[in-house]
Amino acid sequence: MYRADSGPFLGQTDRVEPTDQHTLPASTRALLKAVAAISANLDLNTVLTRIVEAATQLTGATYGALGVLGHDSFLVEFVTTGLTRAQRERIGDLPRGHGILGLIIEQPQALRLDDLGEHPRSAGFPAHHPPMHSFLGVPVRIRGTVFGNLYLTEKEGGGGFTDQDQALVEALADTAGFVIENA
Repeated sequence: MYRADSGPFLGQTDRVEPTDQHTLPASTRALLKAVAAISANLDLNTVLTRIVEAATQLTGATYGALGVLGHDSFLVEFVTTGLTRAQRERIGDLPRGHGILGLIIEQPQALRLDDLGEHPRSAGFPAHHPPMHSFLGVPVRIRGTVFGNLYLTEKEGGGGFTDQDQALVEALADTAGFVIENA
């Protein structure tokens, strides 16, 4: 049973000071900035674009996409960053969710690969698609239901995505679900 005079909250003299932002790791500061950026506007298209941009900036990915799933579990929207409009037009139709993208749709959990082409589910790329090797895919959920997936490729420097990259994108995806729901 709680009594108003028994807890440390009333008449408390010890104050908990807010954390100095400069003492947080750089990755945590970057994640907080990304969350602030994606939640600054509640227009859904803007929110989706900002989520992809934030994910690529957090991880150093050259390319990023957020694939939105329809009721049939196929991709109905594919928001990208890193490609020019001309490149997107040359590539053609948006992916439907086969190959590696389909694997994450079927098994909604994070997937990290050093080389997309080496995975048994790799279906290749359409004509005019830039080469992509390293890959990180993470589902975005709203109230436990998969809304879509974040896809990141081509880590800067040619290496693969790290455990820290995955943890940051998973945290961003969790927050993104709340922001999307309210957009």
